Formats: sequence, C-alpha cells, structure tokens
Amino acid sequence: MANEREAVINRVVPGSIADKLKIIPGDRLLRINQNSLRDFIDYLMFTSQEKLELDIKKQSGARTILAVKKRPEEPLGISFSELVFDGLQTCSNHCLFCFVHQMPPQRRPSLYIQDDDYRLSFLQGGYITLTNLTEEDLARIINLKLSPLYISVHATNPKLRQKLLGNKRGGEIMEQLRRLAEAGISMHTQAVICPGINDGQVLAETIYDLAGLWPQIESLAIVPVGLTAFRQNLYPLRLFQQEEASQALETIHTAQVDFLESLGSRFVFGADELYLQAKRNIPENEAYEDYLQLDNGVGLIRWFLTEFTEELPNYETELAKLPATKLVIITGIAAKAMWQDIKVSMTKQFPHISWEILGVENRFFGREVTVTGLLTGSDISACLENRVATREEWYLIPQIALRQNGDLFLDDLSFEELCQKFSDKKLVIAPNGAMAWLEWLCKTIK
Repeated sequence: MANEREAVINRVVPGSIADKLKIIPGDRLLRINQNSLRDFIDYLMFTSQEKLELDIKKQSGARTILAVKKRPEEPLGISFSELVFDGLQTCSNHCLFCFVHQMPPQRRPSLYIQDDDYRLSFLQGGYITLTNLTEEDLARIINLKLSPLYISVHATNPKLRQKLLGNKRGGEIMEQLRRLAEAGISMHTQAVICPGINDGQVLAETIYDLAGLWPQIESLAIVPVGLTAFRQNLYPLRLFQQEEASQALETIHTAQVDFLESLGSRFVFGADELYLQAKRNIPENEAYEDYLQLDNGVGLIRWFLTEFTEELPNYETELAKLPATKLVIITGIAAKAMWQDIKVSMTKQFPHISWEILGVENRFFGREVTVTGLLTGSDISACLENRVATREEWYLIPQIALRQNGDLFLDDLSFEELCQKFSDKKLVIAPNGAMAWLEWLCKTIK
C-alpha cells in the first residue's frame, strides 16, 4: 500500500501503554482496528475504545499488529510529528492582505505554507476561511461537533468578501456560518480591516451581521492590516492613520455598548495594534471579558499587565533575594511602553534590579511591523552590536519570537548562533506570560 496514510510518532511517554509495547519515536501508526487515519481527530475517536489492534510500521520497515486492552479514556501515550495525516488542506484564496505573500524570498519552506484546514482550526485554533470546505468536510464538522472553530470573515458583504479573498466562494460566508450555528457549532471570528476597503460602514455591517449569530459566534476580533517591506506587485494597501484607527475603534466601542445591553457580552474587540495606531490607551481588564482572542493580539498587553500585578506579590520574597543585576528587556516597538510601565513599578520596589527596555526596530520585515513576535535574529543582532556588556547584565530574548521547537527566528538565525556571536553577553530566552516570566526570573537570575 504505497499510498497508505502514515502517522509518524515523534514522542512516547515513559511508562505509557505505547512504551510498554516498545513503540518508539520514528515508528508509524497505519491503522487502528483496521481503520486508516486521516488525522488526529480520527486517532482520538478510534483510541476511545477498550480493545485496539494497532497496525505499526517499525523504523526498519517491518509491520506488526499490537493488541491493546485499556480503559476507554486511557491514552496510549504517543504524539505525532503532524496532526494531519492525509495531507494539509491549503488555502485557495488570493487575499489582498495575505501575510505569506509579503514574506521575503528563499526562506525555509514552512514559512510559505498557506493552510486553510478546518482540522487545525479545531485542534490548534488556526483561522480558516471556509472557501475550500467540501460538503463532506461540513458534514464531518457537524456530525462530530468539531467546536469551536476559528473563522476569518473580514467582511460579510458577499461581493466585497469575494474581492478581499480573491475567491468566488468567499461570498458564501453568511450561509456557511448560519449552517454551522444551526448545528450548534461554536465559533470565534476575525476581520482584518484595510483602510478605505472594509472599514467604516462596511465594518459596522460586518460586526452586526456576525452578532446576529450570537451565542454560536462567541467573539469577533478586529485586526488592522499588517504590511511588510516585501509587497512588490501586490494590491496597493496602506496602514491606518491615527484618525482612521480612532474611527474604527468608535465603531467597535459603540457596538460593544449595544451588545453588552442586548447580549450580555461586548462580543467585538479591537486588537492592541489598533489602539496603538489610534494613540489611545489600552482598555482596562474588564473590557476584555474572558480574553477570548489573545492569540489575535486582542488584549495581550492588558492581560500581561494584569497578570503581572496579580502575581507579583507571590514572588516578592524571592525577587528581594536576587543579587544586584541589570535586565535588558528586548521587545518589539509596540510593547515598549508596557515594559516601561513595569520598569517604573519594579524599580521602586526592587531598586537592586535595574532595567533597560530595548525596543528593537524591525528592519527585516520593515519599520511598520512593530510586534514582538515578528522580531528576527538579525533585528536583535543589530541592536546588540557595539554594546559593551557588564558582568551583571542579562539580555532577555522573548520566547514568542522563536519558532521550530523554540530555537529558530523567522529569518532562520538560531538562538544558538546569536549566543555564539555575542558570547560576551548573557543571552537568555524569557518565557511568554507574566506568571511564567516572574517564576523564570526568580529561578534564573543567580
């Protein structure tokens, strides 16, 4: 069976069922109870039975059938290198603002993959457009109650969405969303807005159309378009001006007031970047409710500051015991003000710890890209050049800027290579999340 689907095992939990069966990383799972596997969803379904027959292809190429008897909820103790075994469903759109089309050439292939796979939306929270969804896919989502899904809407106006996505099927969005909502599927949505195209009255219509499917559509994130320096031969777009960003926020805030009264939820939320472009203060904690769109950059700054303030008392004793040291916080320009606020508070309470906030300009993607997660190794390297290091100085590299097992920047420079280049400096990777950051700080700075 040359074309048989193979689920490549990349980890086996010590002491697990799989470990006792002598399954090892590199082995391939072909079938469970004679059922082939399309994806991790199938794996979860088939392994929920008490009696299993695992068809395993060993690294040597030998095939073996392993019998298992277990409790239905008991895991086998294996994970896979990929969550989709029958091939990724890729994007068939040509979005005006596609970030992949704005990537520099000749980088690692994974940076150019445009997935639009409903299974990864369910399993990992990736946003999909529904334009490549088949009737079979839709039936599977409904039958298995694959929920929540994360859906890129951008505009509910059919013709405009067709234009934004460069796909005739883009105009089917409201019909698709209604069908999913009627089947009880929960959804989170987003709209990437471009000035003069899908902002203004179009944005208001999109917001209220989607709110009409609440509570099945639980939230809507409004994200301003992001542009890099690599937009050759692409549709002419620009960033929001301050007044335009303010107008978009007024539309959002007006809708929030309406929805809080009628739905009991604000429903729609602006991304932090939109507030920064409008030069407005980030809203307070309660304005983000359950922080349903953190991965979209919605409320990320307020969430970090709130968690930092709440968790700090738990680490005060340990922080007071740390040796005199200097922390150099490496961050994107967008988060620099947040770290400045933390610096002021921490310096008053722990004067033996000094701070420097190093806002790194993004030269790789362009100065207009300001988020920390898109900083590259070369950007950070340029900031560290000609800096004279002192013994007590620590350089905190943000973990969010690293990919592929946490050791590679987007420009393919590795953290190890950066450390080798600046061997006179203490470069360390600082974790995401305020609580994890504080705990890491107390354990690392010695």
